[in-house]
Amino acid sequence: MLNKDTFKDLFNALYPRLISYSFKYVKDKFAAEEIVEDCLVILWEKREELAHIDDIKPYLYTMIRNASFKYLEKSKKVISLKKKHHDSAIAIEQDIIEEEVHAIILYKALETLPEKCRKVFELSCLKGVKYKDIATDLDISINTVKSQRSRAIELLKKQLKNNPFLMFLLSSL
Repeated sequence: MLNKDTFKDLFNALYPRLISYSFKYVKDKFAAEEIVEDCLVILWEKREELAHIDDIKPYLYTMIRNASFKYLEKSKKVISLKKKHHDSAIAIEQDIIEEEVHAIILYKALETLPEKCRKVFELSCLKGVKYKDIATDLDISINTVKSQRSRAIELLKKQLKNNPFLMFLLSSL
């Protein structure tokens, strides 16, 4: 069963990637965020019913895709036949693989950052730790946290400029 800590880890690991996945369909950052948040709330509320699911990630991606389609239908936006056909299990697996590849590329780029920069980026952007807590943990000022985070994002943007997905992800931070 999905407990509070597992859900928090799932949220921290997948939230930005799920937003970008939804964004591929809805082309609206705020709508994508709302869709993902709604799906995560539903997942949490139905966690006991979903205890039989071995791998929650494909289930969650399917939820996001379906909710994105629903959003498009409600907002009277046209869904192409290609996107409707995208409904197969194979397509979901391909989407998950694509997201995983992007994560690997991002983590490889992170390894090239200066240590303090990387640590601040990981804590702030990937784990969602507040600036104040990062400053305390690393024994640096909040302004240093902010500048190191900004520096990390700029360095990553330079490295990943040819990857539109990751550029979008970095721009949304």
